[in-house]
Amino acid sequence: MSTRATIAVRRDDQTYDAVYLHFDGYPQYTGEQLMKHHQSPESAEALIAGGDVRCLETDGTVDRFADGKPAETQSNHNELLRFARRCGANYIYVFDGRTWNCTKL
Repeated sequence: MSTRATIAVRRDDQTYDAVYLHFDGYPQYTGEQLMKHHQSPESAEALIAGGDVRCLETDGTVDRFADGKPAETQSNHNELLRFARRCGANYIYVFDGRTWNCTKL
């Protein structure tokens, strides 16, 4: 069974751009990969800009669905939670411009 997650970037206006992550969404894996390979604002933006994610690889590459959806903008934190629940996410990862934060659902 997959551990699904939502990965998002919080904007200055408190909106979020979010994507779905299908595999290995638990903090001991995805949290580590985000901190190790996607810690800069540029890398976090590129990760989100590419749309839905199948999985994050240990070398920092991103495996994406061929037919994945683009990032979706959520108007506030409650909308981000709804998005994550619709995806069946167990975790939400949010980049705040400096670091990643993880919330278990």
